Amino acid sequence: MIPEECIAEIRQRVDILELIGEYVRLKKRGVNHVGLCPFHDEKSPSFNVHGVRRFFHCFGCQASGDAIGFLMRLEGLSFPEAAGRLAERVGIELPETDSRQDDRSRRERERKERLYALMEAAADFYERQLWGHPARTSAHTELKRRGVAEATSRTFRLGFAPPGWDGLVQHLERRDWSLSDAESLGLIARRRDGDGYYDRFRNRLQFPVSDQAGRVVAFSGRILTGGPGGSELRPQPDAPKYVNSPEGPLYHKGSLLFGLHQARVAIRRLGWAVLCEGNFDLIALHQAGIEHVLAPLGTAFTEAQARAVARFAERVTLLFDGDAAGAKAVVAAHPLLAKAGVAARVAALPSGHDPDSFIRAQGQGAISELLDQAPGIVEYLIDSAVIGAHGASERARAVEGLGPVLAAVSNPVEIQLYIQRVGQRFEISDLGAVKRQLRKGALASRRRRTENAPDSGVVRPPEHVKLPKLQAELVGLLLDQPELFQSAEAKNLEELLTSPELQCIFRSAAELVRENTVVDASALLSRVESGGGSERASVWLRERLSVDTYQDKGEAQSLLSRGVERLAIENIQRELPRLAQEISLARRSGDDDLAVRLTRQRDELALSAHRLVARGQR
Repeated sequence: MIPEECIAEIRQRVDILELIGEYVRLKKRGVNHVGLCPFHDEKSPSFNVHGVRRFFHCFGCQASGDAIGFLMRLEGLSFPEAAGRLAERVGIELPETDSRQDDRSRRERERKERLYALMEAAADFYERQLWGHPARTSAHTELKRRGVAEATSRTFRLGFAPPGWDGLVQHLERRDWSLSDAESLGLIARRRDGDGYYDRFRNRLQFPVSDQAGRVVAFSGRILTGGPGGSELRPQPDAPKYVNSPEGPLYHKGSLLFGLHQARVAIRRLGWAVLCEGNFDLIALHQAGIEHVLAPLGTAFTEAQARAVARFAERVTLLFDGDAAGAKAVVAAHPLLAKAGVAARVAALPSGHDPDSFIRAQGQGAISELLDQAPGIVEYLIDSAVIGAHGASERARAVEGLGPVLAAVSNPVEIQLYIQRVGQRFEISDLGAVKRQLRKGALASRRRRTENAPDSGVVRPPEHVKLPKLQAELVGLLLDQPELFQSAEAKNLEELLTSPELQCIFRSAAELVRENTVVDASALLSRVESGGGSERASVWLRERLSVDTYQDKGEAQSLLSRGVERLAIENIQRELPRLAQEISLARRSGDDDLAVRLTRQRDELALSAHRLVARGQR
């Protein structure tokens, strides 16, 4: 096990805002920072990060924790792995341990590090071949034809997989890399006879694919067709244009976006991204000064990629090829982006052009103008539907086809405006008929999805925990201003709390403040959960620790004083009916002495309540 003092130091030294900001676009709101949760789909930000307490919480899916917990959940790491990575990040050296669990974690961490290093070695090999291999002319010819400058090539670490069957295999063998590891990463493959390996990528221009941290996890290799060197440079007629790394221990197809590492800073700065289709398109746009550009990795745009975009950008402009396939890709991307809460526009390229060819033909200014004038994605899809529909039946089917498009829109005002636009563009004055046709299309689409989709297994988040309102407010106030735990009002509050959950939280927080003068979120949660606190206490506490409501100490002290008085009055008012019932029972049973004592107690409580009310009115 990692010593507790090391864990505490990691939590203390890691800047949780900086860490989470690498994955989520955060906005400051008071002392908190909010953004779209990286763990579930949402359109409005419910993900809170409290920098001082070093704690995050999502009010949508209830995910919460510290920096270690964030990394564990986001990247699927074990506790030792996440703690180890953060320790390395802030320069903390963890002591070696001998436990079997730690040994397994260490071996897995070392394996991952070895695989990352192997991918880096392969990227370095391909990059050096691009600038030094005798057969590199074919790659340079392709880059020149595409107008890719050397500086851009080096920015994206483009490489060259040389012709022949085992250039990379020999390189790895000479440097004692494990060929078995290289096979698991999809760099090489076993020969059919099982004797040895051959390179998966041969005579191809190599595009390294990086994760958000900039580590190479895969390659996309484009075929090359020319250059000196004989027949070995001529590809087979049926050879695919692109060969991509298979899924493996580091790479999960459909979850990453090409260019994200290079674009993340520009996207954060501008607040929006450009989404294109191909590797060369992205490189051409980046070279033209449009650095906030991303591209899917040899697959159709996925829901996971839409969520990745949402973590960095509020809106995206689609810049797909100006052909039928590009239009189809826009239709497919719309519901995914809408579900992820990303506003989308579409920059329509002229027919026959992709971004790469358009920039070479028209220049940087033309592409920038196209992006600036891009209409919203729903407007674009409505206008596109009109163009292809001529007769009455075709126009009716086109309107029906727009049903799923409008069904993905959540804002009711926007929906009404789009319905009017459909009526105007299709020249239909009866908006009721338009609505019925749109509804027909939306219902048909929903039925098809229901029939074809397997059980989603969606887990609903736990419901919001409700504790006694005033008691919860006062305990939360003390968490915001922990020095008030030493006040007389706080001591009175401890006696007035009736909620077992809040009593446990109060005691645990007060102990921490006596020891450290501050409320450490992770330490407090640990004490509550290990000290007999219920699940309800834990859920409430996780939500409350992620926000900071009372920032002014003077105001907080005044509210605490008045709140404790109100709570005392409420408790007395609940107690008086009980005492009245006991007095009545004592009298009916003939126990006059008990009735007198209870009556005296009731009168004293009533007088205390009267005084507290009078004091509060002054």
